[in-house]
Order: sequence, then structure tokens, then C-alpha cells
Amino acid sequence: MPATIEITDGVDTLGDPLVLAPTGAVLGRSPDADLSISAVQLSRRHARLDHRDDQWWLTDLGSTNGTWVNGEPIGEHPVALGDGDQIVLGGAVALRFSDDDATRQGPRIGRLVGLWLDPDTDAVWIDAVRLEPPLSARQLGLLRLLIDRGSEIVDRPTIVAEVWADVAADGVSDDAVTALIKRLRGRLDEHTGAPELEIVRGRGVRLHV
Repeated sequence: MPATIEITDGVDTLGDPLVLAPTGAVLGRSPDADLSISAVQLSRRHARLDHRDDQWWLTDLGSTNGTWVNGEPIGEHPVALGDGDQIVLGGAVALRFSDDDATRQGPRIGRLVGLWLDPDTDAVWIDAVRLEPPLSARQLGLLRLLIDRGSEIVDRPTIVAEVWADVAADGVSDDAVTALIKRLRGRLDEHTGAPELEIVRGRGVRLHV
């Protein structure tokens, strides 16, 4: 069955799915677009679908209001599409891409339950949900240190040495360390499945993973 693209929300009349030809398709507000969409938030030539190497790709054509795939913004570099992917154009029109021959694109997660820190991107995932917005560099450094130490208590001098490696130890106050620990604990507590970050009075802090 050929791949299709169909509008699911954002216009008064949804219409039938567009069967995609191997030559690709332009999506946009222009009457000359392969899928012409009457929405003022869309650019005339907003995005393009191309088929190559047995894969469909979506590219934003420098639109004013952007293009998203499954909630993630894309730029002018092609993004591979999978069956069932949700596309949003200009923050206004939703579409669904369908291709029985395509593999559904999903997040690259190394652990579905509990805490996982992606070693390639430094993204933090909790129960397969990405922590957004990303942690600050210091928060990320502290979290990485705690993960590396397992459930061991990490004392404050070690935190300063590892997280503030670019600063002289006497230039980091106890208040700064305490504030960092509390900020990281607050970010983790945003997710019910996050491990507990315990402050052990007089000794340091540990992560119950």
C-alpha cells in the first residue's frame, strides 16, 4: 500500500489522504503545492516529503513558523518518517503520515523503567519520559557523579572537585553546593518514577537507584 499523508486537525475540511508519489510532495499554503493547505500560519512552500533509499523523509523548507514531528521541532535537515508519525506545520495544522512498509520511529532509550542518562546526548529519561527542559551543566555533572557512585554517599568535597572542576575548591561555598543539590532534587521530583535523591546530614548525598 502506498504511503499517505492526511490532515487530522487545524482546517475546517480535512479531505482525503494524499497518496504520495515516488517523486515526493510539497506541503504548504501555495495553490501549487501537492498538498495545498489554507492556513495563514503556513508558508507557501512549508515542507517537503521525499522518498529515497526505501525511506520517506520530511524537510522544512525554511518556513516562518516551523515544522514538528512527534512533538520535536525539525530544521532544514531531512528527518526520517515512520508509520503513524504525527506532523505539525506552523503550530497550526496536524497531519498523520502512514506507510505500512516503514518502521515506526521512536525515541532511542536504553532503559524504559527508572532513570537513564543518554551517554551520547546527555538527555535524562525517567520511565521513558525525557526530562525537559534539560538539566544545567552543573546539575548534569552532579547527576552523573551520583549515578557513577551507585547508592554510595558522595561527600561535599567530592562534589566540589567533580562538578566544579573548573573552579578552585575554596571558591565554592557550602550554600552553592546545597543549592545545586536541592535544584537537582527538585527537577527529579517532577517525575513520580524518579529515584530519591537523599541528603544525609553531615555526610553528603546519595541517589537511590
